[in-house]
Amino acid sequence: MQLAAAVLRAVMILITACSAGIAGSQTLQVNPADMLKNSGIGLPKAEVPQPAVPAAPEKIVQGYLYVEPYQARFEVMIDANRMLHWLNPLKDIPAELDAATQKAACEAATKQVQDWCRLTANGTRIEGSFIGVSVIKGKPAATLPLAEGESLPLREAMFGFIWEFPTPPGPEEIVVEWRGFIEEIRSLPVRVFFGQKSEVLEASTVLPKVSWKAQGRLPLPAPLAQVPQISVVSPLMVPLVSIIWVLGGLLFLAFVRLHDRHLPGGSMPFLGAWVLGAVLSWPLLNVPIGGGADIPMIQEKKDAEAILTPLLRNVYRAFDHRSESEIYDVLARSVDGELLRKLYLETIQALTLEGREGTRVTISEFSADVMGVQPAASGPGFITECQWTAMGNVGHWGHTHTRVNRYNAKVTITPVDNAWKVTQLDVSEARRL
Repeated sequence: MQLAAAVLRAVMILITACSAGIAGSQTLQVNPADMLKNSGIGLPKAEVPQPAVPAAPEKIVQGYLYVEPYQARFEVMIDANRMLHWLNPLKDIPAELDAATQKAACEAATKQVQDWCRLTANGTRIEGSFIGVSVIKGKPAATLPLAEGESLPLREAMFGFIWEFPTPPGPEEIVVEWRGFIEEIRSLPVRVFFGQKSEVLEASTVLPKVSWKAQGRLPLPAPLAQVPQISVVSPLMVPLVSIIWVLGGLLFLAFVRLHDRHLPGGSMPFLGAWVLGAVLSWPLLNVPIGGGADIPMIQEKKDAEAILTPLLRNVYRAFDHRSESEIYDVLARSVDGELLRKLYLETIQALTLEGREGTRVTISEFSADVMGVQPAASGPGFITECQWTAMGNVGHWGHTHTRVNRYNAKVTITPVDNAWKVTQLDVSEARRL
């Protein structure tokens, strides 16, 4: 059909040309190639642009085991596409996750994933806590802050899960069992962090347990700092009952001798009863005389700093523990009174990363400077104007967060039960550097 149309078009052009030549006595030359070119025969067809097909979301699963003094924390990241499909395989997955979708998915996952992780330390099963589920922006070891209410493209979203387990201070072996092999997940790579080192293990559907052994590589928790002691002079204990017994025996003996009478039973039985009574009555009533605490007057900055620095350092050491009762026990060695509860709550808040419950910073460096010292208003002790800086690190989602806090405060230190303790703390400025 195209060829016939082209021939017909050429004939019409020829007739028109001839008519024009007759009328104007001009000759028109026709090039057959031009006619074919204009007819469109033999030219390639124009390509129709095809719509771009979006690449499938990347499949990612990664685990992290953080072994710390008194705690092991297990974190797992799974790509959002796979997680959403597992939660509701009949529902279409949106290209972008708004805040409502994120919240609903986290709530649905929380009900189903709490028993995915089990942990054993030194051969003993540890009852842990499921900290929660969160939507994470970024990839393993490269996460980004996610603002409250922020929508997130599906390709940039992951679901993160955290479990926390209390452990001995220096466990020799940690075994983690993973039970969350969903959506064709056949293996889970696990990076173990301990101190400044790390190594990679892998759990699978065939071997769902990974075993990490310390082999002397796990740093032990830092000991408590030594606080200068208050010297205590022991009092002289006077056995009052024994003295009365001895004096009574002497008076009785003098009475017998003055009246020229005989001791009942003879001298030896009397002497034996007298001595035995003195010995038996010795612990009955002992009266202390003298002694007590020798509390020094703190007037120099260096003397105040020598007491303040270890006290505040030990406040942070208390939070190396994870059990609330253990934290209070250690904290009570440095803090007394109503300040104990207040300092516990404020320090927990200062050491915990925002929006990441369970990820608590471990303080590694601490320093304090005293700017002024004055005697306490009432009773023994002193008040110091001071500044201290605490720096620590915490691993989370495969990378490390560093936190540096600096405080200016007025601290009151008084002797309690013959030991220096912080009894009042008024912070005038707190900064995060």
